[in-house]
Amino acid sequence: MYRSLFFTTLIALFSAAFRPAFDTITGTWKRTAMTLVESSGKSTDMNKMMETNMPCTKEMTYTFGNDGTMKTNVPDACGALKKTIESMNASGKWTMSGRKVVVTTTMKDIPPSTYDVAISGNTMTWTFNYADNPKMPNPTKAQRMTIVYQRI
Repeated sequence: MYRSLFFTTLIALFSAAFRPAFDTITGTWKRTAMTLVESSGKSTDMNKMMETNMPCTKEMTYTFGNDGTMKTNVPDACGALKKTIESMNASGKWTMSGRKVVVTTTMKDIPPSTYDVAISGNTMTWTFNYADNPKMPNPTKAQRMTIVYQRI
């Protein structure tokens, strides 16, 4: 009895101590899906909408540094928007506690945003619940936004 309890505890400790480095948001990711769910339950594929209106967004990547910095890497194909998008996101910072990520920016109209994060292998899913972020502007009265990233 004690032997199996000791063995189970030992396995749990080793698995926590040697958890692979990919179980973190640090690194470079590519957005593969973004879905907005309205309070009515209607879903909108925001990723498809963005790629249709601005095809260059398909090649954007997002880098989360170990130091809490964030960088949006915009392809040259975005033309004049490249500088605008990169500068809008240049001041972003992130912190993670458990499975919650808080993103802050120096843009005065954007409050800190809290996301629930799940990582499975090379896929990362961020869920933004508007009810958990009451200060976030929400003109469409959306319920949540889910963003899926693939590690590159």
